[in-house]
Amino acid sequence: MGGPIALIEEGDLIQFNIPERSLSVVGIAGKEMEPAEVDAVLAERRAAWKPKANRYTSGTLKFFTEHAVSAIQGGYME
Repeated sequence: MGGPIALIEEGDLIQFNIPERSLSVVGIAGKEMEPAEVDAVLAERRAAWKPKANRYTSGTLKFFTEHAVSAIQGGYME
């Protein structure tokens, strides 16, 4: 939660490198910037970022969302 994709906003410039399988933010609000400037803006966004509240507050779906492990890790319950 809160990875780099969560910090991207409309108008940001993104560079995809398919052979290296990477995604980089290279500009903010349609303007290219130096990597240090982009890092500073993303750090500000990260400080202000808050995860979404869990919409399930009781029952089976609440239990599942709290204990399920992602499919990439084997898809089991903790």
